[in-house]
Amino acid sequence: MSKVTERMTKIGLLAILMIIIAPVISSSFVSGLVDFDGPRTIDPGYTDAFTYTVDTFKNYRFTVDISFNETVNPSYTLNILFTTRAEWDEMLAGTKTLHNMTEFKYNTTVYHAQPLQIDVVIDDWGEWTFVFLNLNDAEFLTQIRLARQHILWWFWIVIPVVVVIGLVAYGVVENVTKYERARMDLEKAMKKLSSRSEGERKRAAYWLVSNGTKEELANLSQMLDDSKSEIRENAAFVLGGISKRIGDKSYANSLLKKYEIEEDEEVKEAIVSALCDVASTSSIDIFKKYILSDHNENLKFRIAEALEEIASRKTVPVLVEVIEGDNTDTLKIACKRALEVIAKKEGTTVESLMKKS
Repeated sequence: MSKVTERMTKIGLLAILMIIIAPVISSSFVSGLVDFDGPRTIDPGYTDAFTYTVDTFKNYRFTVDISFNETVNPSYTLNILFTTRAEWDEMLAGTKTLHNMTEFKYNTTVYHAQPLQIDVVIDDWGEWTFVFLNLNDAEFLTQIRLARQHILWWFWIVIPVVVVIGLVAYGVVENVTKYERARMDLEKAMKKLSSRSEGERKRAAYWLVSNGTKEELANLSQMLDDSKSEIRENAAFVLGGISKRIGDKSYANSLLKKYEIEEDEEVKEAIVSALCDVASTSSIDIFKKYILSDHNENLKFRIAEALEEIASRKTVPVLVEVIEGDNTDTLKIACKRALEVIAKKEGTTVESLMKKS
């Protein structure tokens, strides 16, 4: 299976998965949920009220339907409150009444001949309580239905649709443009190194590192004089990558000269990284400066690998200094490996080299 086919298969499976699981995840938002639906006998008094407490349902719309059973006395009424749990506790304790409530979202009376439907939206995370209060002189039977739905229920339809459309669109674009990307050649890649698009510059740079030839090295060296730092940085990266792949160290001195006149620190580090690729003894002084300074760990590790390839006795003191200093174990191991190569080349031991340094 090709990479393109594999990618398209993954996109298709992900789109199908989204179509399957989206309705399950969003069902409570889209269709809503019924919290209570049925007849309820409510005894007189505060302590016998029917209550339903809402906990952490921010941005939900609660719909309450109430109607009386036909056997209920026509003169009976039902008080509906939607108040805080704390205030309802005060009512139960007798310190508050219906007339001096301070914290509530809804307070009304349902009359026998007028079935009532109310909508209440919760706009915070408070603990709110629905109270169905019978202040008549006898119990009665009423029908209560309490349901909820998120006020942004439509959002949970839009999200899966947008994701699926996005995945399909990406797959189509990927399929349409794959042939254009596959037609990259040396001439096109060199031109794209100067593109305004960072993405195009990066793609061209990595393609050249894998496919560039010795003929491109001269042009890349000239690009190190470009007025734009990002182009100089990419040119150094590609020059080093091609040089390492084809085993050409002829541009080491050119890189050193560019390093001396370069002012941008990121470009200087890119040149040092390219010098690691060519691993020339003429770069040892710069390598010493960077491996002992506070630069990024990846660059210091690459310098240690370059010093291993150079395997010069001149680098022993700096390698020992790194090993004995406050550095990461990874860097110390790389420097120890470089010392082992030098020791083998000199016909001695690492311990002997470290003592003499």
